Amino acid sequence: MSTEWSLKEIYPSFESEEFQRDFERFSNFREVFNGLTLEDNLESIKAAIAALEEFSVLSSRLGNYINLTLTANTTDETANKYRTLFGNAYASLNSAYTKVYKFIGSVETDITSDENLKDYEFYFAEAKQQYKHLLSDELEDVIAKFSISGGDGWEQLFEAMTSGVEGEFKGEKVTLSEIRNMAYDADAAVRKEAYETELKMYDTIKEPIAFALNNIKQQVLTETSLRGFESPLAQTLEASRMSRQTLDALLEAIREYLPQFRAYLKHKASLLGHENGLPFYDLFAPIGESSRRFTIEESKEFLLENFKGFSEDLAQMTKEAYENNYIDFLPRKGKVGGAFCSNLPFIKQSRILTNFSGSLSDVVTIAHELGHAYHGLHIENHRVLNQEYSMPVAETASTFNENIVMNTVISEASDAEKVALLESQLQDTTQIIVDIYSRYLFESAVFENREKSFMFSKDLEQLMLDAQKEAYGDGLDPDAMHPYMWACKPHYYSSGLSFYNFPYAFGGLFSKGLYAIYQEQPEGFVEKYQELLRATTVTSAEDTAKVLGVDVEDSAFWKKALAQVADNIEQFIALTPVKA
Repeated sequence: MSTEWSLKEIYPSFESEEFQRDFERFSNFREVFNGLTLEDNLESIKAAIAALEEFSVLSSRLGNYINLTLTANTTDETANKYRTLFGNAYASLNSAYTKVYKFIGSVETDITSDENLKDYEFYFAEAKQQYKHLLSDELEDVIAKFSISGGDGWEQLFEAMTSGVEGEFKGEKVTLSEIRNMAYDADAAVRKEAYETELKMYDTIKEPIAFALNNIKQQVLTETSLRGFESPLAQTLEASRMSRQTLDALLEAIREYLPQFRAYLKHKASLLGHENGLPFYDLFAPIGESSRRFTIEESKEFLLENFKGFSEDLAQMTKEAYENNYIDFLPRKGKVGGAFCSNLPFIKQSRILTNFSGSLSDVVTIAHELGHAYHGLHIENHRVLNQEYSMPVAETASTFNENIVMNTVISEASDAEKVALLESQLQDTTQIIVDIYSRYLFESAVFENREKSFMFSKDLEQLMLDAQKEAYGDGLDPDAMHPYMWACKPHYYSSGLSFYNFPYAFGGLFSKGLYAIYQEQPEGFVEKYQELLRATTVTSAEDTAKVLGVDVEDSAFWKKALAQVADNIEQFIALTPVKA
């Protein structure tokens, strides 16, 4: 078993005949699109769908090979060259692709009369809905071109400012990413000083970033209005295949359980010697210790043991991932940090990148990414254009896998280890519930205010503090909050990603809710769960949930998921009495 992944299943090399042939075909695909006869009849529709299928496979295969090569080695000169060439080619194809997709959205012919097209009923319905919001070819082209110097340009400014700013910590120059990582340090003095340094760093770049945020949000407001959306939120909900009723039910449940999260934060504050709530700089302070260590082989056996009890196909897929070199395990120079999974349905495989050091947390990370691979396993037999799932359901299988592993680990752990594991879980859950709620409140306020006036940094700072106070309440120390959280989340600075927050809360709680159902009714669950995963790409979030009899438009489901978190909070508090 190699510790590095194999990409030869995608292409043997950049120089190979297969890669060169596909790249040339992709680069000239405009000719294919322009050669289509876009008439509202079955023959033309089938030809358009065939072209879109081929384009999708080509772009996915080439793009994944280039990007996966680069994530494993960012200095690879050939991969960097082809990333530029691929990006340029993709951009040049945009108008021709859009023309064909608009045609798909405009057809009136009954596609269900054709067996070849019937599988795409949901795809056509979604294209028809999106067609309502598409503008003329000329306007679409103008918007795309203006975005280069508009939203995209402001986003680049944000990236340049935040990546280029330097601070000083204990006599050493530090970047924002370095200083923010110190929030997890075991030393309380380090965490506090790092937080103070971080705020000073943002203070030096806050006004240019404020200008960037204002102009990006103005562009979004203008564009959503032109496209006939009620609001940027309405646009995101449509892209998420999710109703406003579902969002309202989710938010209602979150608001009801905020007191429990505040109780956890205040208890953690007391454990760390704070009397007025938890300072922001101690949100990620570690509590307890877990000394358990794993080799790569031990992580494999551990996961197989846990997954076998749930589903044989999950265990078998995990075994294949380890033994067939689908996982790139170890950190090395030139390799990107973090972890991710790329589904490769064109070869019915996935690839997982992680930076394994042997901790239990690293094993849980692998379990998480294997969940994405398992999701991919159950959609890989869909037709090519039916393989995209929306953001709210994207974390379903990954978080479910975490629940499988963590529930086993916590049940078997000593009290000392249990404290560390519970706190780690609660820390993460607080971020996807409470902090995500604060980000949702903030972004809502930003859009509302931007319609009326320009917001300077001081205005944005106040909006962020107001959002944090509403979400965290007395769980946070009011004198040690984070007024610049708007300046460190890149999602705010993409004109194409408004409200990139609530899907995280949906995904995390949806999985917890499903796991609660599994614990209560294990009989027949796995088969229904697999059916649910298959449904994620061809139905709405609401219809996906109905596969397991869940109504996500009813807050009761979300409250049941949050009740599990509340139980963990009670357990954590009971295990960690505050010393007098």
